[in-house]
Amino acid sequence: MNLAQNLTQHIADPENIIIIDGATVNAAWVTSHTTYLASNVLPSPTVPTYYVVDLSLISNQFSVLSQWLTNHVANISFIDSYSFILLGHELNDTAYKTQINTAISQNEFYSIDGKSLTKMVANFEQTYYPNYLQLITDSNGIPQRLDLITNYSDENLCFSIPFFQALLLAMDGAMENLEEVKFYFTKVTNANDKSTVAFKVVYENLEGYYDYSGGPGFNILDLSKKPAASIK
Repeated sequence: MNLAQNLTQHIADPENIIIIDGATVNAAWVTSHTTYLASNVLPSPTVPTYYVVDLSLISNQFSVLSQWLTNHVANISFIDSYSFILLGHELNDTAYKTQINTAISQNEFYSIDGKSLTKMVANFEQTYYPNYLQLITDSNGIPQRLDLITNYSDENLCFSIPFFQALLLAMDGAMENLEEVKFYFTKVTNANDKSTVAFKVVYENLEGYYDYSGGPGFNILDLSKKPAASIK
């Protein structure tokens, strides 16, 4: 049950949502967050009561959003938030998908399997914000490696650990067969000749295309994207 339904009529865009477990916050928290709440209803929540937070109402500054997420790790229902986290990163433009596949065919990519990626993070399944994997590129913008960073910086090309958790859980069976999951990170360029990074993930007959968690030019591939969707 969304406890905010009697407090607001606001409907949040799904990609900007994070779910708070209602049992973990008090009346003072609700009062201080009322202007950030939304009335969206979850079809099958895993917690009895919850609040839907529209991160775009909190701030458009990455530093503020990062701090809020970090401060609320113990309150976030990650299982209920994962689908919204993924929505904030989905890459649906066919042109970008083609660019990624072309880069892969030309060997201009960085690849890592799911097992190696998760081993970069101690206690991967229980590690949340502000932990991110930073993608390092060469002078031409071609991805070269991933590094774990423990303090978010909007100067970096990075991907949140909860984002990877959400992605692996969404691919049925992937968490049990991590060595079979393949990530391909590539450079992508928009119609205005501005470049950034994105990736393709493949597991058995499943594949997906995604962008990264904030950083420089976070909306290069989608001008409508807000920092609230990007940072998660």
